[in-house]
Amino acid sequence: MKPLWLFFLWVVACLPVAGQNTIGLPQMINYSKSDYHAGTQTWDIKQDNRGMMYFANNEGMLTYDGSHWKAYPLPNKTIVRALAIDSTDRIYAGGQGEIGYFAPGANGNLVYTSLRNLVPAAHSKFADIWKIEIYKESVFFQASDRIFEYRNNTIRVYPNEWMYLKRVGDKLYAQDKHNGLMLFKQQEWLPVNTSPKMNNLLISGMVDIGNDSLLISTQRNGLFFLYRDVIVKHQPFIAGSNINTTARINAMGLVAGTLADGCIIFDLNGQIIQKISRAEGLQNNDVISVFLDKNQNLWVGLNNGISFIAYNAAIKFIAPNKSNEVSGHSTRIFNNELYIGTTDGAWYVPLATTSGDLSFSKGDFIHVKNSKSEVWRLDEVNNHILMGQHGGAALLQDHSSVTLSDSTGAWLFKPVSSVFPAHNVLVGTYTGLRMLTANQNKFTDAGQLEGNSESLRFLEIDNNNTIWASHPYRGVYKLQLSPDGKAISSRLLTDSAGLPSALGNYVFKIKNRVVFATSKGVYEFDAATGRFIPSAFLSPIFGDMEIRYLNEDAEGNIWFCSGKTIGVVNFHQPSGSKPFTITWIPELTGKILLGFESIYPFNKENIFISSEKGMIHLNYEKYTTNKQVIKVLLGQVKAIGKSDSILFGGYFHQRNATGYYQDEQEIFSLPKNYNSFHFEYSSPAYGLQNNIEYSYQLEGYDHQWSAWSAKSEKDYTNLPDGKYIFKVKAHDNLGHESAMVSYSFVVRPAWYKTTWAYLLYIALFLGVLYLLNRWQERSLRRQQQRFDEEQQRLKYIHQLELEKNEKEIIKLQNEKLASEIHFKNNALADASMHLVERGDALVKVKDILAAVYKKNGNNPEIKNALGLLNDVEKNNDNWEQFAAHFDAINNNFLKKLKAAFPALTPTDLKVCAYLQLKLSSKEIAQLMAISVRGVEIKRYRLRKKLNLHTALSISDFLNEFGEAKAD
Repeated sequence: MKPLWLFFLWVVACLPVAGQNTIGLPQMINYSKSDYHAGTQTWDIKQDNRGMMYFANNEGMLTYDGSHWKAYPLPNKTIVRALAIDSTDRIYAGGQGEIGYFAPGANGNLVYTSLRNLVPAAHSKFADIWKIEIYKESVFFQASDRIFEYRNNTIRVYPNEWMYLKRVGDKLYAQDKHNGLMLFKQQEWLPVNTSPKMNNLLISGMVDIGNDSLLISTQRNGLFFLYRDVIVKHQPFIAGSNINTTARINAMGLVAGTLADGCIIFDLNGQIIQKISRAEGLQNNDVISVFLDKNQNLWVGLNNGISFIAYNAAIKFIAPNKSNEVSGHSTRIFNNELYIGTTDGAWYVPLATTSGDLSFSKGDFIHVKNSKSEVWRLDEVNNHILMGQHGGAALLQDHSSVTLSDSTGAWLFKPVSSVFPAHNVLVGTYTGLRMLTANQNKFTDAGQLEGNSESLRFLEIDNNNTIWASHPYRGVYKLQLSPDGKAISSRLLTDSAGLPSALGNYVFKIKNRVVFATSKGVYEFDAATGRFIPSAFLSPIFGDMEIRYLNEDAEGNIWFCSGKTIGVVNFHQPSGSKPFTITWIPELTGKILLGFESIYPFNKENIFISSEKGMIHLNYEKYTTNKQVIKVLLGQVKAIGKSDSILFGGYFHQRNATGYYQDEQEIFSLPKNYNSFHFEYSSPAYGLQNNIEYSYQLEGYDHQWSAWSAKSEKDYTNLPDGKYIFKVKAHDNLGHESAMVSYSFVVRPAWYKTTWAYLLYIALFLGVLYLLNRWQERSLRRQQQRFDEEQQRLKYIHQLELEKNEKEIIKLQNEKLASEIHFKNNALADASMHLVERGDALVKVKDILAAVYKKNGNNPEIKNALGLLNDVEKNNDNWEQFAAHFDAINNNFLKKLKAAFPALTPTDLKVCAYLQLKLSSKEIAQLMAISVRGVEIKRYRLRKKLNLHTALSISDFLNEFGEAKAD
């Protein structure tokens, strides 16, 4: 328990004095409404277990994860003035006529649930909610005329004229206009017996300062200190400062947010530590709310904007000239004073001590007398400060600049000898080298050294007393001082001597060796070959990295600048197989004074770095021992199709010891037309965003993790169907790596790739097989039918061919028979004609014999011959034999003709036979021994018997008759 007298001691020390500010100011990041796209005023600030920041704003509740802002308006679109977050990260919010809470919805978006329906009807209309406090199992909402207690899904109302509500430690306090300070105890509000009663004051803050002790700030009446609920002392605050809010900033300090003076930080001894206002970089001086986050950095809600103050960061900014922004060129601590050379002369500030973090030293910088325009360099030589100025070389004496040489501008000073005190000091000037001589703490200008008139801003002297000077646009000069010390010999070395280029070369002395920083790494001069070669001990560190500046601190670490970035090589901290570690300081990228780089490592807690805006102070020890746990938050997952769809709003439902994670039931399955995705992620390392890099992998698509990148978004397009897991992690420049966060989702195959589709394909395939089988069977049947038909046709054709052949054979046979008949008929006709001729001959012979017989009488021999001739004649006239022979040849033609025409006489048949034999009328007349006329008569009579019309000849009729009877 703190004795009562300590409070009186504290109060006595707490005088209303503004005091001096600290020389180092923390980094500030100002967010305007154009950044977060909401209202101007921010009334309350909170942070959840994940590190996400929440802001009560005029246009609703805002969230910020370090990269992305989101706004969540209340249903009635009113101002959100108060927030509170419970142990489950449920965010309670209050506005005008509205109370409720935000919690993750089904897709991870924050969803607002109103509690207005639980408010008793008599109290359903109320104004703004100004404060929300979570106390034990209840949530208290304070309006101006009532306090709502939400517990077990019911709301109890405490009407009164309430002015303030605050939980301090394990107690809940409220201020009532009539009863003063009240304490919630045993489900009722009890007055705190303060004296005087705090009913006519506007309390703006209550802070627990330990051992039953409270500090109460009021808006206009200063500070009150309570010990066991008894007012020990009332102390006015800084005159004219109206306190809007008060919060604890560390174990020994508090911050007051004021109406017009910004933030005022003071300790428990009443000393003003720091003032952070518009003059120090705050957006404006009207502070409405303050909040200390998990990394002990300060958030400020302003009347117009939000500011982040990296109060616990290892980097601070020093502005020597408060009325004018100047660039810092050089720094030196001398005789317990900090000197800074700037574009507006030199400045100094006394230091109470040179130990610890000097950025917390309090004081105002004072301009060094007679230091005008640019001061490029502050070098300590022989326990004096020499100043390289635009106006020439000068000595810093009694906080004044004493000119040593004003003939030309001076860059730097290098003692010729390492023996203390040095008697000769080289001065690099705009036009070559000058020499200063030192004698009994006095410096005298010995004049210009002949031999080189170039501007020499970089000088080093090696162990052989060779002077090396680099010119950024010429190359490297190898200089040698003459024995009398009044001239130098000069030789220019460029890329022909082994340098990567004649441009961008800088000379420094590291590890007692002269080295040359180039655009392709660090080089040294090899005297044996007369050429520049890569440095044997620095090239393994820097490789072919561009190096613009090098400086070695007291512990052997090498500070360097590469491009617009700054880093340090720590030889006391190995990294893997390397005996060193390179630590980059990405917060300072682009903030160093490019072209006039300067790093003054006074000690490990105080590194001074030249900047475009004054000087940067780095507490390297604090920077490297920062134990901040790096986290990564998955802010949003958006599926992109015909219309965009937010799959995940940043809030998982399930939680374990390491954080929140996605439950199996939260895995979305999306149709094929949603196959492009947008992922947003960030690390809640506020103020260190330049240090954070991310690596991601889409399992199921990417084969390995991506390279580290500062980009906090990733897009994938045209993903094939399948299950995916998006994984992301973060790390900082010190090698701290976050746990991995993952999000799973499924892209369903197109309808033609689904299981049902494949079943349909199988069914269709089987159906097609069945139809093909049926078709093949029908085809085979048709083919068989066609084959059978073809066989029948062929058989029929064969039969026809057989019949045709038979007919042809028959025809041929018939033709042959006809030919034979014709031949025989011709033969018969010939024979008949021969017989007729023989008969004629025999008749003639008979007639001759008969005449001879008459002449010779009855000659028996002649008689016998005549008898023989008669017998022959009788044989020749045997018609029956002829007819029989004719019918045998002509298929019984005569018999059939006789049968068809019974009226025909043998003579008629004979005429028909002769006509069938194609005999002419003359030949017939000879055979019948009649005249041709007689034959014609017989033919005429025959026509009549056959009933032939005139158009048909007897020969044609007989031929047709013969053929018909033959068939």
